[in-house]
Amino acid sequence: MESFREIDMRAEQVLAMFMDEYFYSRLESVDGGELTFSRIRDRDSQIKGVDVCIRIGERELLIDEKASVYYSNAMIPTFAFELDSIQNGKTKPVEGWFINDSLRTEYYMLIWPNVKCEKKNGKWIRKDLATIKRDDFTIVEAMLIEKKDIRLSLEQRGYDKYHLAEYARKLRLMYSEEKKMIEQKLNSEVKLTFSGQLAEAPINLVIKKEMLRRIAKSIYLISCDGYATIKGAQ
Repeated sequence: MESFREIDMRAEQVLAMFMDEYFYSRLESVDGGELTFSRIRDRDSQIKGVDVCIRIGERELLIDEKASVYYSNAMIPTFAFELDSIQNGKTKPVEGWFINDSLRTEYYMLIWPNVKCEKKNGKWIRKDLATIKRDDFTIVEAMLIEKKDIRLSLEQRGYDKYHLAEYARKLRLMYSEEKKMIEQKLNSEVKLTFSGQLAEAPINLVIKKEMLRRIAKSIYLISCDGYATIKGAQ
């Protein structure tokens, strides 16, 4: 079974450098007040679901960055939220970050990155994620979504934490021996996926971008030249 976790982690670290340089460091408060940010480096805080802290006056926004780096350049119309996965070779799944209420996350920064291409064997292909550098990212789409807003939106559709956990449990029982991608549609904008071909065999809640755009506080397009606010404000 294949795991992309190490490549993803390195690419996410490089993406974090891009976000710090070209986005967070350039953010301005709409009311002219002081706005600062800090990248959280200590492992304990990261495990607790905080990658970035933005301070606007007396307010603090605790942000967990989530990026679809493996699918960069694919223009995917969805984002995946982890419900459970297998960790460290164990057989019993652990609770995923989306339904883990012990985490300190207040906001998600959902990121769809695009990466420069290079010509190999006469074809243009995306640069290798294992070797990309900060400025290899081109246009990055990012949505700032409050965790409680997305959870409430799902609850209003009948998908609270406990129902989602139960859906995940049943899906894993049904397909625990399958070594492939399994999908289960919940409605026109939400589905479950079981990635049995991966070492972690995660079960994700996959939500369409249209729904996420409605929930998002702010939507940004970011490049090395700066950023544009497509929806909302800081």
